[in-house]
This record gives sequence, structure tokens and C-alpha cells, in this order.
Amino acid sequence: MYWRDETAPAWHRFWRHVQTELQDCPNLSAPETLPRNLTQHWLSGDLYLSQTCGLPFRTVLKHRVTYVGTFDFGLDGAMSGEYRSVAVTRADETREWRHLRLAYNAADSQSGWAAAHSTLGARGVDRLAGYLETGSHAASARAVRNGDADLAFLDEVTWRLLMLYDGRLDHLRIVARTPPTPGLPLISRRGIDPDPLRRALSNAIAQIPASDRIAMGGLRGLTVIPEDCYFTLPAPLPPPN
Repeated sequence: MYWRDETAPAWHRFWRHVQTELQDCPNLSAPETLPRNLTQHWLSGDLYLSQTCGLPFRTVLKHRVTYVGTFDFGLDGAMSGEYRSVAVTRADETREWRHLRLAYNAADSQSGWAAAHSTLGARGVDRLAGYLETGSHAASARAVRNGDADLAFLDEVTWRLLMLYDGRLDHLRIVARTPPTPGLPLISRRGIDPDPLRRALSNAIAQIPASDRIAMGGLRGLTVIPEDCYFTLPAPLPPPN
């Protein structure tokens, strides 16, 4: 989920460490080579390892895949394996949130839509001035920057990467952070033993240099979170038409 041209070499080096510990471990697939229907990919009978979002994990994938673990990116104020969203606007935006247009990456995104939905509800905002589905957090940030939207909720690890690699977004500012929730789960096909994967992933993280961990978003380790921590989060309503 945190793959981009600048981070791809570090992810490949990380995966080579994983392959040295596991027999028949396939090569790493770039996200652009995956099927457009990600649910079909996640439910594939030969899935070795993939990463999904917490929202589909607790809805369409619930009890249909094997949970392996969750990467820990060491976010301030969050427990190991947790993440959250940052709400960003343009630096000169002063209007109340109810008057803003929201850019969100996808309706099945925990960080881009579910977190926005719950945060807006907690602030007593039941509807915004407009909604724009963008397809990615980076595209949502650009939509706010360009004036096509006024507010976006971005996964904070993605925000780190945007700040590292997209200098043109410097004039966006954070106006809120959402409460932490379990991070993006790593999954495999139903019925496999996840322990060998957990050991290989943890060992690979320990072996890569600090520069690669920073390039990958601040990767620190692998955490195994009780699955109920994902399943107890409420599913949001869909975005208004």
C-alpha cells in the first residue's frame, strides 16, 4: 500500500530477505501488475501474501483469509501496528468543515473514507458541500492543492511519504488527526500457517538498513494484533451521491 517509484527499490530489497528464509517464496509483484478487482486478488486460492485495508478486511474478507500481521511504522501517539489519518486543507482555508468539499481515495478505505465519516460525525457534520472520489491518497492531496476539493483524510504513513517525495504539497496543512486504529493488515489465503511468514517478515525488517526503513515510510517492525480489534470497528455509510 505504500509502494511508489521512490520506495520500490527498498521494498524489493526487503522482499529478497524474506525469500532467503522461505522456500518457494514468489517474487514481489508491483501493485500495478495486480488485478483491478482487488477483492478477487485478496481471495485468490493461491495468494501468498498481500496487504489490504482494515475496512475490506472486516467486511468482504472477514473469516475468508488468514491474518498474518501488521507493519508497525512508529507513529507518535499510536500503539505498535496502529495508524491513523491526518485531515489536510490548504494553508489559507478558514471555512467551517461543513462548507468544504471532501476528496477521498475510495469508499472502501478505512483511512480515506471510514475515518473521515466517523470524525465528521463526531464533530456534528452530517454532510459536506461536496464529495470527490480520487482513487488514491496522493490524488486526494493533489485535489485539495489544486482547488478541486478542500479537505482530505490521508493515511499518516502516506502523508510521511508525500512530504518526503512531493514537495509541491508543502502548502497543505494538517487540521486534525483521527484516533488510531489497527493498521493495514497483511493477509494470506485461508488455512495456511502464518507463523513462518511472521518470522520471515520480522527478520527481514531487522536486516534492512535504516535508510530503507525510512524510505518505506518509517517501518519499525511487525505486530500481530487480535483480529477482533479490526472487527469491532463500525462500518461507515457509503459516500453521498
